[in-house]
Amino acid sequence: MKKLISLGLVAGALMAFPGMGGKGMMGAGLAGAPIKGLKDSTVLATVNNKKITVKDVNIYLQGITGDKRIRLQDLPAQHVKQFVDQYIETIELYPKAKEIEKTPQFKALEKKMAVEAWLKNKLDSIKVTEAEAKKFYEKNKDIYFKTTPKVKARHILVKDEKTAEKLINELKGLKGKALEEKFAELAKKYSTGPTKVNGGELGWFDPKQMVAPFAEAVKNMKPGQITTKPVKTRFGWHVILVEDKNENAYIPFDKVKPQIIGYLKRVKLQKELQKLKSQYKVKYSIPQK
Repeated sequence: MKKLISLGLVAGALMAFPGMGGKGMMGAGLAGAPIKGLKDSTVLATVNNKKITVKDVNIYLQGITGDKRIRLQDLPAQHVKQFVDQYIETIELYPKAKEIEKTPQFKALEKKMAVEAWLKNKLDSIKVTEAEAKKFYEKNKDIYFKTTPKVKARHILVKDEKTAEKLINELKGLKGKALEEKFAELAKKYSTGPTKVNGGELGWFDPKQMVAPFAEAVKNMKPGQITTKPVKTRFGWHVILVEDKNENAYIPFDKVKPQIIGYLKRVKLQKELQKLKSQYKVKYSIPQK
């Protein structure tokens, strides 16, 4: 039997926020268009004169996954037969497997499955408001939702320091649009790097992706500034223009809202479980080593 949701996941590893958003079957690689016109009463197969309907298979899928939203009507057409075959195999083998229900091991498993199903239903019933999610986002945005600082820049790469100094002198005193246009013109004329065709445009990048001297230079520059001295790397000598910086950017709330709500639901469930555990009257008698 397939586990619905492990007690360890709910009661133990709950508190780590990243990666908490469950994706379900559609997020597990099932992509494609569903079969049109499927109804709960649609007959998908006949086994020993017994009709197998969409409703039968839906109940089966919802049972083994613990997700009541799952329906064949929404799943990709190419996977429908696979799920129908799984259902047929289960109902046909069940009479042979039924005798195991009498064993104490199965009864223990049955209790475990019941608890897991109850936990899943409990989790689904917990409500989290948008205000609660927004509050969590604002409180934790620097911890979970801050993006890597980015820099937008141009550069001119030349072979010697003297040429780089000459270019810096030509650019001195220019600002704004005039500086950008002149810089692009000189890059197309003098740069030996592959970006020369685009006027030295590097676009947005993480400074950590660059060689250390280049990264250190742009780190200390403000938008609209050029390097006052040539920057030497293993590629040659650089003249750099920083066009813009984005140092305090965050992932938009709407993009992480489902994950936040899922996490907060688990936090609330964890609190409820702790209350229940506090009511346990347990006296251990485990022998010591």
